[in-house]
Amino acid sequence: MTDHRQSTHSPGDDPARRATPRHDADAVPDAEVRTSRGISIVWLVPLVAAVVGIWLAYTTLQERGPTITITFDDAEGLEAGKTKVKFKDVEVGTVESVRLSEDLKHIVVTAEMVKDAEAYLTEGTRFWVVSPRLGAGGVSGLGTLLSGVYIGVDPKPGAAATSFVGLAEPPLITSDTPGRQYTLRATTRGSIARGSSVYFRGIEVGQVVDYALADDNQSLDIQVFIQAPHDQLVEKDSRFWNASGFRVAMSASGVQVETESVQALLAGGIAFDTPMSATPGEPSPEGTVFPLYDSYETVTQSGFTTKVPYVVQFDESVRGLTAGAPVEFRGMRVGTVNDIGLQIDVATESVRIPVSIEIEPQRFAFTGTDQNPYDDTPYVLMEKLVERGLRAQLQSGNLLTGALLVDLGFHPAAEPAKLIRNGGYPEIPTVPSEIDALTTSVSGVLTELAALPLADLVQELRTTVQGVNQLMTSPQTTQTLEALTVTATELQALVRTIDQQMGPLMVQALGTLASAEAMVGSNSQTRYDLDALLKELAGAARSIRVFADYLERHPEALLRGKSGFASQ
Repeated sequence: MTDHRQSTHSPGDDPARRATPRHDADAVPDAEVRTSRGISIVWLVPLVAAVVGIWLAYTTLQERGPTITITFDDAEGLEAGKTKVKFKDVEVGTVESVRLSEDLKHIVVTAEMVKDAEAYLTEGTRFWVVSPRLGAGGVSGLGTLLSGVYIGVDPKPGAAATSFVGLAEPPLITSDTPGRQYTLRATTRGSIARGSSVYFRGIEVGQVVDYALADDNQSLDIQVFIQAPHDQLVEKDSRFWNASGFRVAMSASGVQVETESVQALLAGGIAFDTPMSATPGEPSPEGTVFPLYDSYETVTQSGFTTKVPYVVQFDESVRGLTAGAPVEFRGMRVGTVNDIGLQIDVATESVRIPVSIEIEPQRFAFTGTDQNPYDDTPYVLMEKLVERGLRAQLQSGNLLTGALLVDLGFHPAAEPAKLIRNGGYPEIPTVPSEIDALTTSVSGVLTELAALPLADLVQELRTTVQGVNQLMTSPQTTQTLEALTVTATELQALVRTIDQQMGPLMVQALGTLASAEAMVGSNSQTRYDLDALLKELAGAARSIRVFADYLERHPEALLRGKSGFASQ
């Protein structure tokens, strides 16, 4: 280094003189200028600072986690530098910035993750905003009322990624929850919602994860998750049905009220079971598709897959008969009403109501044969039954609702008929319903009453009443009633007199009876004498009978006398 310190002198000073030392008191020593040949220690300070800065920067970069971007529909509650990213309530990142997307339709959130988070930042990882929510599964996110919202993360295996699309709602089931997910195909959603419970015999075993239209846009795919170990209960023969809300069904069977639980009543739900008759098998693999039935009653009907169609024609009113009504035989359900039509014959100007029914032969147990009659010739058995008197008849299924059903039964008094087979579905003959027969009978009675000469009968009845009235108000009738009154008074007096005299007469009669008892009683003398007399008369009668018999055999004894009788 060069020392720039120099002495001060006037321009007129002689250099020679400056070289000569001065000894007066005011003289200032001259500075000696020398050139430094080394590096000053002062430069070590910024050098050390630079090295420390580089080391700190390297350390920071080494410890810093990846930076990711998450796209949300809105940024409610998100704040740069404050909102955390958490996994199981453990902080794994912090939001660095919140900005609008270029198309102004979304919110782009940039978050810095911890270094250890790089392993689970994959294409399957899901992010969502955790805030207080009220859903079918209950209330969630209440803790954020005090701590503020945060971004939740659900890691899944897959390829590495740094850009993600956030979920609009939190997932109901995270990837670390053991169990299996299945698809239920339904025609309508009903009251089922995300978070609705799935029940097995009344026990909650899963939840509805999501739902969406199927690829054909005609049905609905509902994703359900069954938690372990209950997922082992789902087999290939398992049946799922809608157990949502409060179901009231009014049919020919009566009023039916169904609900799975109070929670299902409020938030909807799905139930399933496996028939006891099903062959035990392995649990169904994840992703298996099952049909979702409307109710448990529909489930029970689904087991009868074989259906034989028939037609029955009714001439009477079918009000109360609807599609789905039961077809019964002696109170047992054997089929279902499929459709009800209206047929007008222009040629005959007649109106008939064809009712399509389906008989389910799987409900029958056939005996006396090794072959099911419905396998090859399903209508042969029905022909024989019709010839024996089988007929279809409308009957009331429920008096409260007025619902009707189709009853199949034997009617020996019905006119002979056969199963009609004219190219369409076979037609089973019908008989009038009991109500219709009663109505016809009443109508006949009313018709006969209407044919009677009611006017003449009323006139005659009026004349008779007038005659009776005249008779009752005539003087003769009045005199007769007065005479009857006097006679009744005298009769009452006679009865009183007889009643007064009955006492002594009864005493006398009792005395007479006692005397008679003494004469003819079992211990009386008269009774004893009579018994002896009767015995003597009986002996005399025997002797006379013997003598008469002898005379009949020996009439000559009358001439010979006693000696001749004695010799014999």
